Amino acid sequence: MSSGSHPIIVELEQVHRCISIAASDKLKGVKIKWLATIGQDEKTVSNMFELPIKDARKIIKAMKEDRDVIEVSILRMAENSVDIIVRQRKGVATAPYLAKTGVAWIPPTWSENGADSVTLLAPGFKNLKAFIDLVSEHGYELKIKSRRNLEPKDNVSLDFFRSSGFTKLKAASELLTDRQMEAFDLACRYGYYEEPKKISIEELGGKLGISESTCAELIRKAERKLLPILDDILRMMR
Repeated sequence: MSSGSHPIIVELEQVHRCISIAASDKLKGVKIKWLATIGQDEKTVSNMFELPIKDARKIIKAMKEDRDVIEVSILRMAENSVDIIVRQRKGVATAPYLAKTGVAWIPPTWSENGADSVTLLAPGFKNLKAFIDLVSEHGYELKIKSRRNLEPKDNVSLDFFRSSGFTKLKAASELLTDRQMEAFDLACRYGYYEEPKKISIEELGGKLGISESTCAELIRKAERKLLPILDDILRMMR
C-alpha cells in the first residue's frame, strides 16, 4: 500500500446484470445472501449463496433459468436456510473486478428487490476509484451510502470495530445478532479487549443480566464472525 493511502470501508448499493439481482427482482420480497467466491477459471466463476428455506425452491428455479448460469448445486440444508453453489459465466460476476482493483467485499452481501447491498473494503482511495470506474464502464449503477476512512492511529484490534464505526454499518447488523452485537459492544466499551482487561466475562454478564457462560458464548460467536474481516483489514494496513 502506497504512502498516504489508508483503507476505506464503504457501504453502497449496486445494480447491474447479476444472477442474484435478477432473481431478487423477479421474485419480489426474497433475500439472497452472498457468502463467498469459491473458484474461477477463464470463463466461469463459482459463488456460494445462502437462501431462506421458505424461498429456496423458487430462487433455485429462477437461477437455473438464467441464461448465464451453468450449474446450481445444493451444498447444505439447515433448519432455516439452504447453502447453494452457483457456477456462472464470468462476464456477469463482480469477483474479477474486485481482484483486478484489490478491493474486497465484507460479508454479508445480499440481493433484494433488484439491487445488491454491499460493504467494500478498499486498500486506499485509488483502489476504490479504480473499482468504481471499472464497474461503471460495465454498466453498474452505484450509490454510496456511507464511507469510513481507517486511519493508522486506529488501534486495530477487535475493539477497532466499535471505534471505526463498523458496528453501526448495516453489514454488522446482518453479520451479528442483536444480542451478539450488544454483548460485543459492551465488551469494547468497558475495556474487555484492553491489556490488561478492565472487565471480566462474569462482570459483563452481570451488566447484561445473563450468566457468565451465556455471555462468553455470545462474545465468542461475535469474534468468530469479525476476526476474518479484521484479518483483511490488517493485511491492507501493512
